[in-house]
Amino acid sequence: MSLSLLLAAALVLSAAGVWISRRWRVLGQAMMVLGGLGLIGVLALQVRQNVFAPEPKMPDRAEMAVSFCLANCLLGDLAGRGGSVVLLFPSRRLMDEDSERSFEDGFTPPLRHGGGKLHVKALHLEAGDRGAEPDVSAFKQALAQVPEALAIVSYAGVPAGFETLFSEGHANLAALYVFDPQGTTNWLGPLKNGRVRAVVVPRPGVEHRGPGALAGRPETIFERCYLLATPANAEQVAASLKARN
Repeated sequence: MSLSLLLAAALVLSAAGVWISRRWRVLGQAMMVLGGLGLIGVLALQVRQNVFAPEPKMPDRAEMAVSFCLANCLLGDLAGRGGSVVLLFPSRRLMDEDSERSFEDGFTPPLRHGGGKLHVKALHLEAGDRGAEPDVSAFKQALAQVPEALAIVSYAGVPAGFETLFSEGHANLAALYVFDPQGTTNWLGPLKNGRVRAVVVPRPGVEHRGPGALAGRPETIFERCYLLATPANAEQVAASLKARN
């Protein structure tokens, strides 16, 4: 029930108590007391909401740096073109709303500076059969919903067997950009042959600790925390990830 309804109910109860007390004093006074307590409760709730409301969580600057890099890669490939760009997120069970917002906040400013011809749409992947990471079928299902997309940015990495997406039926699949937070190499084949345009992976041995742990420009944060894999350096980045394991 909203505060306005609670306030109205308390006022009605108090007014009814005043009227009833003319004939039944004890009952009327009890209603007035309850109405007064209701008013006090409403005021207390308002104070709590307005004065003691929790501060909004600050965006994660490292996550924003990932999106900043991918957005600039995309702009370099699609310069001058217009259309929709799909941000592909895992299910909320695997990525919370705050992280999703940080990725979106890092992605949209470069697009605005790039002329505003590209429009962003968010889409969520369904989890795998056993609630694990999304599998190839989940990607196929999601991509089938956006056949008109110019580019797709996956923040859920890519599953093993991802190269099967590039069958004859998917020859015209949109340009793909990937953030692989797990640091796998499932993207290596499609990246080497140009089906995937760019992949961001965590830099081995480096961890950032929360939204306030990093400072500096997005480029600086990115260089400190991540690696960018392209068709030109795909093998080199994959080798560094395998050496870590």
